[in-house]
Amino acid sequence: MLGETLNVMPTDSGPSRDSAANVGARLREAREARNMELRDIASTTKISIGALEALEQNDFDPLPGGIFTRAFVRAYASEVGLDPEQTTRDFMAQAPAEAANDPVRIDEEQMPSRRQVVETVFKLLIIGVPLAGLLFLGLRGTSTVSPAQGQAGGPVASVADPVPPSPPAPVAVEETAAAREPLAIVLRPRGESWVSMTVDGERVLSRIMQAGEEESYEAEDEITINIGNAGQFEFLINGQTARSLGGRGEVATATITHANYLSYVEP
Repeated sequence: MLGETLNVMPTDSGPSRDSAANVGARLREAREARNMELRDIASTTKISIGALEALEQNDFDPLPGGIFTRAFVRAYASEVGLDPEQTTRDFMAQAPAEAANDPVRIDEEQMPSRRQVVETVFKLLIIGVPLAGLLFLGLRGTSTVSPAQGQAGGPVASVADPVPPSPPAPVAVEETAAAREPLAIVLRPRGESWVSMTVDGERVLSRIMQAGEEESYEAEDEITINIGNAGQFEFLINGQTARSLGGRGEVATATITHANYLSYVEP
């Protein structure tokens, strides 16, 4: 009838936004389809409820940004049965600037796993430091055992114990005393002799000595004597009569030290 008013009821055409392009709406619809609460997602993903709500509302300000926000999207999508990789790509296409940002802040509510990591590291330090000390003490206490000692049950020398140095070899008292005493020489020619003598590198005598004369000298290290008539020359070394250095009219040279003076002593 012409006078009748046509009443048209509006139909529900769904969300005003295309849910395929709205990552937050897709996540919420998938969660509701599984009859899951936000606290269920928070319990399994360790993401705070506030961060999950921000994802569903496409409100990126409360989120840490960058790779952390993308990790939230991936974890949420996995929990509600969506493809995590595709959902993350859609999120990056929807908010490329936000997805590319570096993480700005991470508080305890958004990233509770951070506290868990700190606690874990602290526990490892508490366990590891005493363990390292025990290992160090164990290594210091490690004993070195030779095969013979291990089989015979002999004494074991600890690595940490210092090994006493070997005592020096004993030195004969006579040799030490002789090394300390100076070389004493007494010249006693029986006839005219030309004599030149050096004591410890210093010339002390150079002349012709006559029979009956006597000269005495001491040296710390060495005596060198030159004689022009060895057969007519006599001398004493350290109080002992020395052997003849040659025949009458012969020239002889002798170098006398602590080490060889006994070879010049008359047998």
